[in-house]
Amino acid sequence: MAGKLDDTDLEILSILEKDAKARMHAIARKLCIPASTVHHRIKGMEKEGVIAGYSVKKNYRKMGFGLKAHVLVFADLALLKRMKKTQQDICSALSRVPGVESSEIITGEADLLITVRAHDMDEFRKVLLDRIQAIEGITETKTMMVMG
Repeated sequence: MAGKLDDTDLEILSILEKDAKARMHAIARKLCIPASTVHHRIKGMEKEGVIAGYSVKKNYRKMGFGLKAHVLVFADLALLKRMKKTQQDICSALSRVPGVESSEIITGEADLLITVRAHDMDEFRKVLLDRIQAIEGITETKTMMVMG
């Protein structure tokens, strides 16, 4: 398999992306192929790491986290170097902040991009000002609120 996914593999992946609990027989019926073929292909994709696991997709609104924001994070790279730290260290610190859903090092004007979830604007303000901007090495943030 090693990097050689055909249309059937891609269709199986598409179905599993929409519903990771989809049954092999249902996938087989939809694609008009034997269930044993679906099983074999899924096991092959798991073995090759194409399917790296299964996860739960949370409905944050139903959980009460109606606010989502993407935050560009700017770091003082010279200060980090003096502290013998890297952008990865800031990324790790950010990922431990309650409400930070993801933290990634990026290219471009900013150094990192984080996604923050909060119940409301007051909680978001506290997370941003008291937790995120308090991390040593962070010099600036720019917030983009998600509207939908």
